Amino acid sequence: MNRILENERELIKKGQLGAEEENNALIRVTEENLLPEYNNIGICSAASRASSDFENANDHFKRRYVVRHIKIFVETVKKVTGNCGAFGTGYPFYALGKNMTGRLPIIAEQLRYNDELIDSVEHAKYQYPVWPCVRCLMQKGESMPDLKAVCKPCPNIPDELKPRKIINRLPDMDMWMVCEDGYTDAVKGNLQKLLQEQGFRTSDVDPIRTIGEILKIVESLKNGQDPEFLLPLDAHIVEYSYLYNLICSTPEALREAKERDTVPYLPIHPLSLRKVWQKDDVAYNFIYDYLSAFTEYNFNGNLKECLIETRKMIAEEYTTEELYNFMLKAATPANRRRMKEKSLQQVFERRVDSWRK
Repeated sequence: MNRILENERELIKKGQLGAEEENNALIRVTEENLLPEYNNIGICSAASRASSDFENANDHFKRRYVVRHIKIFVETVKKVTGNCGAFGTGYPFYALGKNMTGRLPIIAEQLRYNDELIDSVEHAKYQYPVWPCVRCLMQKGESMPDLKAVCKPCPNIPDELKPRKIINRLPDMDMWMVCEDGYTDAVKGNLQKLLQEQGFRTSDVDPIRTIGEILKIVESLKNGQDPEFLLPLDAHIVEYSYLYNLICSTPEALREAKERDTVPYLPIHPLSLRKVWQKDDVAYNFIYDYLSAFTEYNFNGNLKECLIETRKMIAEEYTTEELYNFMLKAATPANRRRMKEKSLQQVFERRVDSWRK
């Protein structure tokens, strides 16, 4: 970005321009970032279409690109003193087989979710010709603790058009570092620094930049090229004993859920990197992640043995259908709709079959 645009961006942040000057400056600044619709509600549609284009992108290049993120993260964790391994959850782990093999399916639920946002924009574009979140993100974005804290209670725009809802539609990666007990505070700064050096960023830091980079990533994949940018990263840290106890508790949690006909639940509440390292308001349900996508890397003897043993135990105790239903019960409504897709159900079945071998 040239010096004039940098100056205009600073004036926008400080709120020192009149309304018309600010609108014109926003257009100039964001066109430089290949986001000509930045000050228009249409940016929400642009983000949604980018997510759908990513979903439909060439499988070979996309899978290679996604696996690249995993390798970078795992190798980065190895450099951190006190590490005990890493694991992945969510996308793409629920969609690929062992060793990240297989064909990435096109997930219809993701396309439906994206189309839902486009419909919302069509209904709102006359009421909100200018996206109200633009100035807020430009002027307060750097000082916001994270998008949830400011966006959730904001009354200026419907929930479905708030930045966090837009960002949620974009592809990202969930990766976890396991560290020695008592090492969380010692490793978090080093891990963050190393991830930044590799090109990883969280979507909360600069949502508009994130949308622009996703657009460029999709364009590269369409052209059969390796993208310049990495997908946004949700990085988490958990301590060894905490994770070990969760894994060992999974069989009993499933037994209790079956006996009482309740949702199987084990909370996992990691330290997560948003703008800074923090604990989110709500814990994840470890049962869902364990059954649907948990993929380990470089676990040491005891942790690895516990994971293998518990997988074997539940695979022998329950049918694949029973485990699938446990997973659906533990899922959020959005994840439940997603995991009901036939292609993902087949991946799940192969996953459970591998536990029996």
